[in-house]
Amino acid sequence: MAAALRRASLASPALTNATGAIKAGSLAEAEAILTEHLRQSPNDAPAIAKLGEIAISRGRRDYAIVMLRRALTIAPDLEEARLLLIDVLTKLERSAEALREIEQLSPGRHERFNILTLRAALLGKLGMHEDEIETYRTVLKTNPDNAHLWMSMGHALKTVGQTDEAIHAYRRAIKLKPSLGESWWSLANLKTMRFDDRDISAMRKALRGKLTNSDALHFHFALGKAFEDRNDAARSFEHYAAGNALRMKNLGPGDKTARGWVDRAIATLTPELFAAHSGKGCPAPDPIFVVGLQRSGSTLVEQILASHPLVEGTSELLAMSQLFDELEHAGQAAGGDRFTRLARLDGSAIRKIGETYIARTRPFRLTDRPYFVDKLPANWMNVGLIRLALPNAKIIDARRHPMACGFSNFKQHFATGVSFAYSLDSIGKFYANYVRMMDHLNRVQPGAIHRVVNERLIDDPEAQVRALLAYCGLPFDPACLQFHRNVRAVRSASAGQVRRPINRDGVDYWKRYEPHLGPLKAALGPALENWDRDAAR
Repeated sequence: MAAALRRASLASPALTNATGAIKAGSLAEAEAILTEHLRQSPNDAPAIAKLGEIAISRGRRDYAIVMLRRALTIAPDLEEARLLLIDVLTKLERSAEALREIEQLSPGRHERFNILTLRAALLGKLGMHEDEIETYRTVLKTNPDNAHLWMSMGHALKTVGQTDEAIHAYRRAIKLKPSLGESWWSLANLKTMRFDDRDISAMRKALRGKLTNSDALHFHFALGKAFEDRNDAARSFEHYAAGNALRMKNLGPGDKTARGWVDRAIATLTPELFAAHSGKGCPAPDPIFVVGLQRSGSTLVEQILASHPLVEGTSELLAMSQLFDELEHAGQAAGGDRFTRLARLDGSAIRKIGETYIARTRPFRLTDRPYFVDKLPANWMNVGLIRLALPNAKIIDARRHPMACGFSNFKQHFATGVSFAYSLDSIGKFYANYVRMMDHLNRVQPGAIHRVVNERLIDDPEAQVRALLAYCGLPFDPACLQFHRNVRAVRSASAGQVRRPINRDGVDYWKRYEPHLGPLKAALGPALENWDRDAAR
């Protein structure tokens, strides 16, 4: 990209000099050269685009977007600038904007393999799964031997509930590349498919070969599921533990228990802070946040809500986490952090955060239903900000027995993030801090959060669903009890499970592994007993 931008403005000595400064490692000098040049030649699109490129290198992504858009306004055919813009928008999870930029590329660019696959991924993030699958089909016509492409197709098919077709796609990927551990894990992660003896033999053979850590850990998680389905808890746990140990090697240092976060949140989110900002946030009632730990039953709650004719199920949206991260950057610039920054915001800034959240999530809403579900589990860490910025939003705390939830996390390999989930000790401590945080919020904002306990929902679904809908201000609708008939796309690991009627299959499953779960019990501490009690008033 840099070379093409350089070639596009050979007549500009400033661009040549700036490129030289970049090669010499002086981004600041290059930026100064171009800034001075643009005072004299403000419409030099390649120079403006180069400024955008420098901004990306310096971590100033918002400024980069401004510069690249400006360059493209002047020179719409400057495609290397558009590719840079697409890249930065994609990394910022601004999928709708990135997709619009892709559509502006020339046919030659638009039809290239990397652009088509990126387009498919963006369509998937936006919930446009039919177009996503069709795009993958187009690419596969000319790339039928690409194992990773078949695996991506499998993910898309799984999301829309085409399980048999997803299995075929994963099997095709495995046939093309038997060492691709992620395809084996993807089969296991369907939750509804069982491996046969030949599959187990093939996976064990692969583990004896030369594999990357990434492939090896996926094989271990898949074998853990294979032996779990055969009620061989000892061998199953052995593979789960091995997979988690390999995953831990890829994680950097740092607190994986959320203790520091919760300490800061409790110190900041006082009754006085909420009182000072009462009524000042964005009044939109649209969002229904479903929060909690992963594997807590949050997908089931989402599916129930999304079966209501007034509610749209979207996805696990990152918008609120991104907004809180932006407060972190602003706080650090002032010598503090996100919580010091939050405590100093005035009412207009609080309202702006809520309005920005509504704007950023709008591209993910594909219907005209007045309410939508944001089911990002980690939003439990953002509940304080949600209450301030969106006081009329509903917040549902999806909670599950800590041993069941903890073990379910341990045996689940997540594609990204969830760094607490690869150690029984960190899982237990993370769960305990989550309970501590939610207890605090229930004390300082009584009645604002509705808790759904997974086990109670399973035992008495109608009563629990009625209470859930009443909290959300929604009339009861029988479709919410027939959630498994909802054909909406589901991206989470529970996709297969929520397409079945409610059942108790996983309620006490952890007890089969209880002899191995001592570190989890120890780390949970008091949370093992008080996890489902109401916080003291």
